[in-house]
Amino acid sequence: MERKIQLMETYVNIDFGNSPFLKLDKGLQIPYSSIKGITTGRPIPNAFKLYGALLGEMRNGLFRSNGGYQLHFFENELKTLHLDLNNFKVGKFEISKLIIGVDNPEEIS
Repeated sequence: MERKIQLMETYVNIDFGNSPFLKLDKGLQIPYSSIKGITTGRPIPNAFKLYGALLGEMRNGLFRSNGGYQLHFFENELKTLHLDLNNFKVGKFEISKLIIGVDNPEEIS
């Protein structure tokens, strides 16, 4: 699944490609003011799947962890970019973390 991350003037644009699990056709536009931290790789939080897929290291969808909602889109947990979010809504859910698989997470962060 091809993902694209673009740094715009006031927000980061994340295109998830063709996500079979969530209707994110236009991707996500996350204002920089909503990003409170960025890390890479492990650890992946223990999370309860609400909607999507969880097979081995692959996660795609909406998860619940530590009382908050998270979006996970990755196949290999070592190649992940973790965005800690503040006050970012997707649909009716306030998302506290976005974990996305990318080829070179350290460079992007």
